[in-house]
Amino acid sequence: MEHLTNIQDIEQTLKDNRMCLFYIKAPDCGVCNVMLDKVERLADNYTSLCSFYTDIREEPLIAGRFLVYSGPTVLLLMEGKEIYRASQFINLEELEQTINKYQEL
Repeated sequence: MEHLTNIQDIEQTLKDNRMCLFYIKAPDCGVCNVMLDKVERLADNYTSLCSFYTDIREEPLIAGRFLVYSGPTVLLLMEGKEIYRASQFINLEELEQTINKYQEL
């Protein structure tokens, strides 16, 4: 999972890839770090899925652009449009089912 630190790189990555898994964490958040590892392992199972993460403090524009105000938050985007969002309590089974569903399209 790639670590992106500025909004331009994030926007370009979303444009360049059909489906993206975007993980947003907060600094000094234990849950965020644990979930990052779990989401990263999940994303590794999908070679065609672009996955990246950022820290909300590294790029404050993320809050306004993606309406994210706390971590952890995971967004699944297809062709730049949000198709799945989960914050704080991320259900990995539900996330995996959604990825599978949209990869079949």
